[in-house]
Amino acid sequence: MNTTAKLSGLGAFIALLLTEVPEQYALYAAIFVFACSAAAAIIPPPHAGSRWAVAYQLMTTIGLNIGWAENHFKPGQSGVRVPVADKPAAKQAVVAAGIPVLNRKGQPEAPPVPGKSAS
Repeated sequence: MNTTAKLSGLGAFIALLLTEVPEQYALYAAIFVFACSAAAAIIPPPHAGSRWAVAYQLMTTIGLNIGWAENHFKPGQSGVRVPVADKPAAKQAVVAAGIPVLNRKGQPEAPPVPGKSAS
């Protein structure tokens, strides 16, 4: 399932949930979502084995920090920010250091084929 379909489904689900909130409490529900988003932006994510990992992931989901959000929680993974032009060199440096490069599903990528450009 592609990202657009996932986000569309999640957006529809959230809209459905918000229609179930009585109108006099809608403001409080919106403030709760905003507070979860703000807290997720301020609080650093716990390490993958922490007992707080599930609570943090729930907070980021309620705060709609999903998909491409800067603070989207990926347990046990980190991101190395480099310019797009330097991405192939950064991947080679990481692989040369013996660190596996993970794909979007968190699985190690296949080693690059010599002579082919990395993307």
